Amino acid sequence: MKTANLRFATFVAAASAAISCFAMLDDEAALKAARETLAKMTLEEKALLTGGSGTMTLSAIPRVGITKEWTMSDNSSTVRPQMNRWDWDYTKPRSENTKLPSLSALASTWDVEMARLHGEVLGAEMRDRGVDELLGPGVNIARTPLNGRNWEYLGEDPCLAAKMCVPMIKGVQSYDVAATVKHFCLNDQEWNRNNVDTHCDLRTLHEIYLPAFRAAVQEAGVLCVMTSYNKIDGIWASENKYLQTGVLRDRWGFKGLIETDWGGQHSNSFSANNGGGIEMDRGDQIKFHYNPKAGKYPIVDAVKAGKISEATVDEMALHVLFVMAKTGFLTGAPRKAGERNTKKHQEIARLIGEESIVLAKNEKGVLPLDAKSLKKVLVIGKNAAEKQCHKGCSAEGNVPYEITFLDALKARLGKSVEIVLKPLPKEKVKKTDDSQLAVDLSGVERAGGHVEKDDGKGKAEGPGLDELKALALASDATIVFTGTELGYDGNMESEGRDRKDMLADPGEDASISAILSWGAKNTVVISRAGTPVGYTWTDSAPTMLMSSYLGMEEGNSIARVVFGDVNPSGKLCQTWPKRYEDTGVAQMGTYNEKEVVYNERFYVGYRWFDYKKIEPMFPFGHGLSYTTFDVSGVDVKSAGPNCWSVRAKVTNTGKVAGREVVQVYVAYPEAKVERCVKDLRGFAKTKLLKPGESEVVTVELSSSDFAYFDELTHQFTTDPGKYDILVGVSSRDIRGKGTAEVDASIENFLRLIKRL
Repeated sequence: MKTANLRFATFVAAASAAISCFAMLDDEAALKAARETLAKMTLEEKALLTGGSGTMTLSAIPRVGITKEWTMSDNSSTVRPQMNRWDWDYTKPRSENTKLPSLSALASTWDVEMARLHGEVLGAEMRDRGVDELLGPGVNIARTPLNGRNWEYLGEDPCLAAKMCVPMIKGVQSYDVAATVKHFCLNDQEWNRNNVDTHCDLRTLHEIYLPAFRAAVQEAGVLCVMTSYNKIDGIWASENKYLQTGVLRDRWGFKGLIETDWGGQHSNSFSANNGGGIEMDRGDQIKFHYNPKAGKYPIVDAVKAGKISEATVDEMALHVLFVMAKTGFLTGAPRKAGERNTKKHQEIARLIGEESIVLAKNEKGVLPLDAKSLKKVLVIGKNAAEKQCHKGCSAEGNVPYEITFLDALKARLGKSVEIVLKPLPKEKVKKTDDSQLAVDLSGVERAGGHVEKDDGKGKAEGPGLDELKALALASDATIVFTGTELGYDGNMESEGRDRKDMLADPGEDASISAILSWGAKNTVVISRAGTPVGYTWTDSAPTMLMSSYLGMEEGNSIARVVFGDVNPSGKLCQTWPKRYEDTGVAQMGTYNEKEVVYNERFYVGYRWFDYKKIEPMFPFGHGLSYTTFDVSGVDVKSAGPNCWSVRAKVTNTGKVAGREVVQVYVAYPEAKVERCVKDLRGFAKTKLLKPGESEVVTVELSSSDFAYFDELTHQFTTDPGKYDILVGVSSRDIRGKGTAEVDASIENFLRLIKRL
């Protein structure tokens, strides 16, 4: 473990050094180039930039210097193969790209350096492929554990999502390509996402659901924003003037392009007059602004009819030209060279996966396993050998190879060790009524999904528990591989559908409970899931590893943690409830397919569990290590007018090298308005600490970290007074406390300056 882990700091430092500052044009130069091009264009040519020329392209306009089509590609973890012009099928042969871990895995690293590396790999692979815009990252909040796309997002907390998306976006755009933050906004479920109407109070909207988008725009300089499918207070997101113009452009100063999600356009003039941008869809369905297949210009007709001003079309086109200029696409400026499917990218994929894995339990010190002591290993659970990279709808990828956990286990242990794979037995259970969460898969087709239905053929029922017990008791280690998989059946996870409940596959829980009762030697449970699963046996599991979907190197990442090459340092980015009924969404009754009211307000995730004093299965931010850490010396000091430096000393008190994540929460003992019990406001991950080694980590806070959104003044407000600074290693494991006091006179002055 020591040798492998000591390479970590060197690897990250070398990789980070390779990431240069932005090579893009600055805003002023880009805007100048965009305006010069716009001045040359006819109305019809401007209209070409308000709608796609195909499923993943914008038109070339050679007459004004746009010599080739602008190309786009999904997703947040890979560069998806290119689509045909008029449908969802791929061009042939399919291109191959590195598949990185999912964003829920990236968030579980709690490591901004990993986020930067993640983005850099995507940017480099885009450039090598000739792709100009990545349709990611997704930053929607995990409001409900049933959301089929939680694995594609950055967890339940806006602070964590914001701080992880910023370096990722910078990494992507450092290669002179555009990133797209999505789905703007309140797209926190997939169930009937194309039609559902969401209602959220302004305070909750700005405090929980918008911060990651705001950080993407104001801190990362993201160039593109994708609107969501749903309605917001009765208005389609792609037509919502408050969000697109009032918030995004006027309040945040966004200069880039706005585009609909594919099939998310619903009007012509109404959208354009309310801040709408590019209409995107499956190529032959693009029709409201510019119809590429028929060669018609409905938006031009609307201008001639007086429904839209030409100035509006000019502004829409200018935003697109600005993005093209920023990346060098429009001006012909040299763009950074890329590379694809390299050993370095594969190592980064494995590294991010390793850093994301969470050690949930290790009560008897079973992990790490000693490979030299193993002669026979029993693996229970078919997902240990099921490949996932080609699944997930718009997040699917095409990879040169994929290592499953079983593959990695065989490679690690060699032929001298007998490895037996058996499926998890499923006890017969009474079929439940799924009508409550019936999912319309037409939304999947509209989003570009390749639906792979499971026909159930060729799947043996597997051994009974008695046979498995005999195998387990005769083995040197028994590894239970459970969780979810990507797809459209049962409780699988995917775009375009939500899970019908929080449970594991019917019958599996009873089988795992039985396996854990046998007392078999070195029993380890590995849970691979992108969203919480309502396991009933975790109290009986002394040893448990947790991961999300880890891409093409998934098996190697997990195996290296299992055998101690890597000491796990991941932390959960979502609260894991014991039951779905414990969640705020379930208790408030605000989850349905028609009218969704965010009645739980800002009590999302751990905030709800704190508020209601409910014990979760595993708390937000939880994650253990093969070593132990002491967090001491918490100190909160002034760092300027209403700014504070929070410091804590982290010491490795165990026997192996490892990393710890220090989490800083703010509480409100003198609150004048309703506040959460505490809110995450910052975090820091230590370097690799040797046994006995210490590091002082620092998290900077300002008075804005104590603010709430005042609906009366329509701005964030920080009340003067004392605030508690809580320092811990999870939301439920607080190790130290300090105090910050906001000065009234200084805060009022800062507020005045902000208004001016």
